[in-house]
Amino acid sequence: MFKLDSPLMNFLSKIADIMILNVLFLIFSIPFFTIGAAFSAAYYMGFKMVKNEETYIVRGFWKGFKENFKQGTIIWLLLVVVLGILTIDFRIILYSGIEFAQWIRIAMFVVTFIILLGVMFMFPLQARFVNPVKNTIKNAFLMAISHFPTTVLLIAIYAVPVIVLYFIPQSLPILILLAFGMVIYLKSILLLRVFKRYEDALVDISGKNAEQDDGIFAESDRMEREQQGIVEQNAKPKKEYRNGKFVEMPENNGSLEE
Repeated sequence: MFKLDSPLMNFLSKIADIMILNVLFLIFSIPFFTIGAAFSAAYYMGFKMVKNEETYIVRGFWKGFKENFKQGTIIWLLLVVVLGILTIDFRIILYSGIEFAQWIRIAMFVVTFIILLGVMFMFPLQARFVNPVKNTIKNAFLMAISHFPTTVLLIAIYAVPVIVLYFIPQSLPILILLAFGMVIYLKSILLLRVFKRYEDALVDISGKNAEQDDGIFAESDRMEREQQGIVEQNAKPKKEYRNGKFVEMPENNGSLEE
């Protein structure tokens, strides 16, 4: 029962890792503007924990934080601006005393819900794939809509700690130590299943077994080319797996997109 490789010890070890991940996320989120990078690093480690690829949580988290700092921070600050605007709009609608049409209220809730759907995928995509910020955000919304049932389930996972706290207020100390880490770990399990269909279509580092990508990333790439007036028959981006992340390769010279 208490052997190192027993189910009980494996379970306790996983809980300890989740607790460490939770504490790291909270510490690295303290400056506020680093929350995006902290989320990206947490998902970076969450994926590795689910796949049993990393045993050093602190070292792996720090690596993910450094690699995703710039783009994770940009995505986070963009979200803060958007959410700030939405908050002001809702306050005007609710407390200004002005009677707004019903369709305006409905439109505001719809827009907020759509943004929430995209947020469920933004930082996981940033942690798993190398892409420009614009493509990461665009792919997040496309993937959220394409996998709507999973997206709703991802949102529901966030409600679990809230429900537990509501019915069991005494659980607050435990939730502080585990809530964020557990949410990220559970989401990583679901997200890896979603990502697998896209990862299977990517070329590996050696270029062997290369397959054309008919997934959401190829479609967004084709849409961008059409908007720029560039029409290519069967043009599909190549991608490689490097250092734990999938990298989209431009087709002209094979260099990374910045």
